[in-house]
Amino acid sequence: MESDNIIDLFLHPKSVAIIGASKKLTKGGFRIATNLITNNFRGKVHFINPNAEGKLYDIEFKKSILDVEDEVDIAIFYVPNRLIPDILKDCVEKGVKGAIIEASGFEEVGEKGLELKEKILEITDNFTKLRVVGPNCMGLSTIDGDSDSDEKEGFFSGFGVFSTYKRGNIALISQSGMLNGGYLMHIMTKYPNLGFRYSCSIGNKMDLSEIEFLEYMMEDDTVNVIAIYLESFKNSRKFIELCKKARSMPNKTIILLRGGVTPQGQKATRSHTGSLAENSNLIDGIVKQSGVIYANNFYELFQYARTFSLMYLSGKTLPKKGNASFVAGSGGAGTITADLTFKYGIKFPVLSEKTYSALVEVFPEWMPPNTFAFVDIWPAMEKAMMNNVKPEVVTSRVYEALLKDPNVEGIFNMMFCSRQFRAMNNVDNIITHAKQASKPIFFWLIGEAKEVGRISQKLAKLNLPNFPSLEEMVKNFSVLVQKSKNMDLS
Repeated sequence: MESDNIIDLFLHPKSVAIIGASKKLTKGGFRIATNLITNNFRGKVHFINPNAEGKLYDIEFKKSILDVEDEVDIAIFYVPNRLIPDILKDCVEKGVKGAIIEASGFEEVGEKGLELKEKILEITDNFTKLRVVGPNCMGLSTIDGDSDSDEKEGFFSGFGVFSTYKRGNIALISQSGMLNGGYLMHIMTKYPNLGFRYSCSIGNKMDLSEIEFLEYMMEDDTVNVIAIYLESFKNSRKFIELCKKARSMPNKTIILLRGGVTPQGQKATRSHTGSLAENSNLIDGIVKQSGVIYANNFYELFQYARTFSLMYLSGKTLPKKGNASFVAGSGGAGTITADLTFKYGIKFPVLSEKTYSALVEVFPEWMPPNTFAFVDIWPAMEKAMMNNVKPEVVTSRVYEALLKDPNVEGIFNMMFCSRQFRAMNNVDNIITHAKQASKPIFFWLIGEAKEVGRISQKLAKLNLPNFPSLEEMVKNFSVLVQKSKNMDLS
């Protein structure tokens, strides 16, 4: 990254001043200060509060940013909106390069908020003297290390104190502060092996917007997946241009969730970030032209981000035609999955003669395998048990045959998880094939909750995805196919 890149300065500042730092545990200024100190932020930290005395984390409070002797890259504002203009004047005089304004009460509240905006425009000389992220945002988070290692390091927002996290290849750009606050903490704790690189809450986008952050993420080699939540487009033409560029990049995937696509949602958007309503046809056109992966809700946004993240980390080849196989011990699950594959444009292809012959060898004569790629493996297991053949012999031969089949681009696996069936499940054997395969293998785990959790954690540590339902499994495979098709169109 170029050292003069303004987004690089915001995400990797060498010095930070917290305007509104506090000793009070309930204050956001305390949480920001605690995040910086406890997460080993590398740069210098300055606390600004005219009403505070003494020190916090052995750092002395200053009455004004003008009292700071060192240079300051970024000032983080956690004070009421009415105080911001005067303090911002001091920041300009000090030569501060950027401000993160977390306070609300601007475009979204009407005339008084617009007056504050005009003052900020005047003070910053239309942002030529100082760049701004926000207002009405939850700040920025940069994860440079893992919380459970000796290299713990992070730069986090003021929502809460972040103590559990892992560096990864996902970047978030969001108009909702929730995605750099409560929801981010929820995802980090629900999927502790899922890593994030950046989470950027951009709020009202008074100055810097999704465009500048997206440009930065596309050039940052540490980022593979960019998940975006927007309620308006700052520059729709530029957004389309950037996304078109990204879809041809094999190491980048953009996933978009767009809020305010209905009249009711547009009304909520106006009160949230002050964003003007956009025609739903325009939004549809932007999504189609840009070639992004479109999510319908926050759950899908993070589920797709997780799936693509794991594909990049494990180096899997993305499916192009949508041909998958399903290995299960249930005919009913196979029937439902067949219906779901039709719904999402995925196919169970006809197996090659070589693959079919390999399956015939392990299946009993009274229940031969299908000629298409749904493999109900239970009859083969019964035959093995009757002939004192180890179960892993069957699973190995089935997976080896399917993975070598040129018509099969990936495998769905239904695994019944129970301590009673550990020997038969051959979890380690299947995982070995999944790790070594260039094709993605997705897992649907059912059975005893404790055993499901154990196997789920085992898969997660090896970057192998598992899903809570058959539909989620098939739908996430379909977005991999969509990414491949988008690349072919570029």
